[in-house]
Amino acid sequence: MRVALLPDTIFLPDRARLAINCLTGCLNPTKDQLPFCLTDLTGSPPRMMHTQFDFSDHAARVVDALLLAQALCGSEEGVAQLDALERMFFTGFGDDGLHYTPDNPWSFHHANMHYQRSVLNGLLSLCLARRSARARDQLVSLTKALNEISIKREDFAYFPSVERFPDGWPRGDWGILSFGVDPANTNGRLLFGLTRAWELTGEDAAREIAEAYARHVMHHSSAYDPDGGFATGLEFREGHFHSRAVTMLGVIRYAYGTGDTEALAWGQKVFDKACTYGTRFGWFPERLVESRAHGCETCAIVDMMEAAIWLAKSGQPQYWGVAERFLRNHLLESQLTSIDGLEDSAGTGRDDEWESTVRVARRSIGGFAGWSQPNDLFSKVMHEWDLYTCCSAQGVRGLFNAWTNAVVATDDGISVNLLINHLSKHAVIRSWLPQEGRIEIVPTVAGDVRVRIPDGTDTMVVTVDGAPVTAVREPSEFLCVAGAPAGATIQCQFAVPEWTSRETILDTEYTADWRGDTVMTVSPGGTRLPLYQRDVSPVAMVEKSAPDIGFTM
Repeated sequence: MRVALLPDTIFLPDRARLAINCLTGCLNPTKDQLPFCLTDLTGSPPRMMHTQFDFSDHAARVVDALLLAQALCGSEEGVAQLDALERMFFTGFGDDGLHYTPDNPWSFHHANMHYQRSVLNGLLSLCLARRSARARDQLVSLTKALNEISIKREDFAYFPSVERFPDGWPRGDWGILSFGVDPANTNGRLLFGLTRAWELTGEDAAREIAEAYARHVMHHSSAYDPDGGFATGLEFREGHFHSRAVTMLGVIRYAYGTGDTEALAWGQKVFDKACTYGTRFGWFPERLVESRAHGCETCAIVDMMEAAIWLAKSGQPQYWGVAERFLRNHLLESQLTSIDGLEDSAGTGRDDEWESTVRVARRSIGGFAGWSQPNDLFSKVMHEWDLYTCCSAQGVRGLFNAWTNAVVATDDGISVNLLINHLSKHAVIRSWLPQEGRIEIVPTVAGDVRVRIPDGTDTMVVTVDGAPVTAVREPSEFLCVAGAPAGATIQCQFAVPEWTSRETILDTEYTADWRGDTVMTVSPGGTRLPLYQRDVSPVAMVEKSAPDIGFTM
């Protein structure tokens, strides 16, 4: 573990440690640690409930998220639950390599194509974090199975339906309907995982089928409009944001991994259009159809933040600032960090076969909102639930990918991409933002140190071990301190502008007060668990620790 005194501002390993509480708290020990899908924190009493998503989708998501959270904060909390959940997860694989949902009160025995995306992520994290040979073998088998069951046409491929039976697709004439099936709910959402599987295993089948799926998304489906917009027809789930955005992210990740410039341009066009559907600080509607747009899934925030990261890594550095804006604001605000104002049964509840009311609020600390408002953690307009386990797991994935891309090694030094506290083998980063425009970098090896210039900042004063230096401003909006010695203290100081934005969501105008790229307050304020109640109190120095992480996504 690396230990250092840091300003008491954003520190993502602390958020990951908090999330472990929810990821273990949502598990049902009476059903082999099966995750509860839904949590109602504002009902009386608060309750958790199982659904069909839990057997395949959420089991895989929690495996993935627990592994990433443990890697990020260095905690072994939840290992016993994770071991049991992993055993249960592996029982879902069929002889054909697909992961199956068993017969249950809400559904039937089938391989859900929507869920295979989560299964890929769970297997990848088991391979990377636990070096699991079983997971690697299963990853190869799943990749081959996806390749085999796909409908293939000329230069593209797709799934004709969300559900596949053990003996095949439910009908036989799907080959003529490629333009009408929804890749964002089936094959398109697998692109990220398949690309990473190819990088990890070297299996050509993974790359080939990822390329065929990407071509279906971009050229042979009507799920996206020519200008990059999300189609809103009922067959495309009324413009469901998360499924469209995670598919867009997959195309961008595929483009980065393979160097496909056409796919990168398509992904950038869709991302820029997607940004217009939400707010500057990262709130996005669940669906684009107005009557179904209430509430923001944390999954959607993470999709957008990660897409910005991968666009930046692909040679578009202007997106680093977008990624940090979404991270600093609605992603972190969407995490439940306290049960103040919530009812908690404190052990007096009950457990039924498919539902629990035992200590629900305490078990949920660290989870992420299923449907937040721009000013409130909860939204009861369309849903009776508050937390959605897919969102709690996806929130952790966002924390992990932000952390592992915040500071990266370059050929001649390091690049500080996100201006947040950081501890790693590359450097110690101290950030006083948003209270103070001050960043301190201590590199562990000699070389060039590139620091992203915050949006809206014209001048940065740079010193090395207290002596003023002239840093070169690069076209990519980074400052470069050339040849910095190992262990030197590089300090960057700059003004933090205060400004106001107005965001109109479903005929309600919100006013956001900013310091730099951080929203401090939003008005009107929320009524259940209000968000954005930040202040500019002086920042204390606190001791923090973080492990070195030996893998990335």
